Amino acid sequence: MTINVRQLYFEGVKVGDELPPLVKPPVDRLQIARYVGAAGDWNPLYIDEPHARASGFPSAFAPGTIGMGFLAELATDWTRGARLKKLQSRLVKFIWPGDVLTARGRVVERRFEPGDTYAMDLELWAENQRGELVTRGLATYQLFYSAEDESRQRAGQPPLHVTQAEEEARLARLSRAMPQRPPQQPRALQPARPLAPPAPPSVAPAAKALVPPRPQAKATVQSRPVARKPAPKKASKKKVARKATPMKPARKAVKEKAPKKQPSRTPARKAAPKKPAKKSGKKRK
Repeated sequence: MTINVRQLYFEGVKVGDELPPLVKPPVDRLQIARYVGAAGDWNPLYIDEPHARASGFPSAFAPGTIGMGFLAELATDWTRGARLKKLQSRLVKFIWPGDVLTARGRVVERRFEPGDTYAMDLELWAENQRGELVTRGLATYQLFYSAEDESRQRAGQPPLHVTQAEEEARLARLSRAMPQRPPQQPRALQPARPLAPPAPPSVAPAAKALVPPRPQAKATVQSRPVARKPAPKKASKKKVARKATPMKPARKAVKEKAPKKQPSRTPARKAAPKKPAKKSGKKRK
């Protein structure tokens, strides 16, 4: 005999437990047609677009029971093998093609029923992508109280008999058996430290002229150099080396010459011939 370890038992359920939300894909016309064929509900408002428009609707819409199917899928996945006793739902808003429905639920009641049976009630609802309520329902499930109760009933023995008072006593024993944390005492406030006496005023030296801080260079983002094509070189004219000319010697100072007398137009007179000097009779001794 094998027992499903993922079985949900009555002892592990509490009022207020939330079911994980179930998000369905968008409702399309193919899904609506398949659902109508499986349910045998051949209403032309579900599959005939011109008929639905002629009836005053913007388009064909999905049957309301398709939202009920989503609620049943959510509850069945969460209860994990519990026995369904009742499921009811009510359509609140039309479900149009393209709507994304999210099914949600919570535990609203758990009770001990006669005949050693244990039941719980689930509140279920579905919302569209705009957060509008489209379907609402209620499901009742019957569960085994514990793994021991399941093994007894599968073996043909009578179910485990547990009353509400016995369950409360068992939970109280479990709470007492759990180690409790010692209460933390509040920390004592430390006395305030005495304030130090004020320091005598000191003569501050002459304040130096404040030098304004140097402006920091802004961080520049180094961009990658763009490869540029080298510009064509222009034909450069060859420079001709000039020969060094020798330095000329300094000219000597030349006396200024008197301007030449221009010859007069009057004819020059001839000088008279000089008379020869007479020789003296005395001879040198």
